[in-house]
Formats: sequence, C-alpha cells, structure tokens
Amino acid sequence: MLNKSTFAILVMTGEDETIDNEFQPRLNVVHELGLFQGRLGFSRAIMLFEKETQGFSNIQGIQQIRFSKGKVIETFGEVLATLNREFPGRAS
Repeated sequence: MLNKSTFAILVMTGEDETIDNEFQPRLNVVHELGLFQGRLGFSRAIMLFEKETQGFSNIQGIQQIRFSKGKVIETFGEVLATLNREFPGRAS
C-alpha cells in the first residue's frame, strides 16, 4: 500500500487506556503515521486527532486536524482544503 500511495489520512482516536485512565491512539497507528510521513512527506500524510486523546511525545511538531470525540466529520473541510492544496484541480 505504501508504494502505491500518494496521500494518507491517519485517524488517531483514543483506543488504548493507559494506567492513568487516559486514552491514547494505538501505537501501530502512530508508527504508520511516521512511516507514511517519511515516504510521502508531512504535507501528504495528515493526522486527524481526536481532541480527548492523549498525545504522544513529538506531537507538537506535527500538523494535525483536531476533531471532537466521535465526530471525525468535523475534519471534512480541512481535509478537502489539504487535498485541493496538494492536488490542485483534482479534489472537489
């Protein structure tokens, strides 16, 4: 899949509970985010991040589109704008 992709959207939701009773994204999704960002670049591997989810160590330096718990639809406009920026005239 990585070799055929030109764009990636990774959705980070609070799936795994920590010992502090907080929720963090699945570590395999965090890994996949880095994998796609390394291959496609930061502008073509975007992270949708559920607001109530605990961040990871280097999240502050990563572009993210935040959404309320269970409402990933809130990201639609920003995702579409990103697609239009990266692929002018192709995403509508």
